[in-house]
Amino acid sequence: MSITFLSEDRKQKYLLLLLGSLFLLAVLVVWYQFFRGPFPPFETQPEPPRQIMIDFTIFEAPVFLELGNPRPPIPLPDNVGKVNPFAP
Repeated sequence: MSITFLSEDRKQKYLLLLLGSLFLLAVLVVWYQFFRGPFPPFETQPEPPRQIMIDFTIFEAPVFLELGNPRPPIPLPDNVGKVNPFAP
């Protein structure tokens, strides 16, 4: 009675087929990414930056000018809070 290894041969055929398909897929990806021309959106020039306009009229508003004159601090009353029971 001889022992046949048909299942091992089939596994090797399937693994070889899988390896070959992965290699073909890798070659196609490399070909597509590196040897193909650049995409059309990357060939165009970027649009020039827009002009930035800063509005300085806020510095002339009366509310902003009032910030230059700070109000005097609010005086606190003498007996604020509870008496410290741990003070000697």
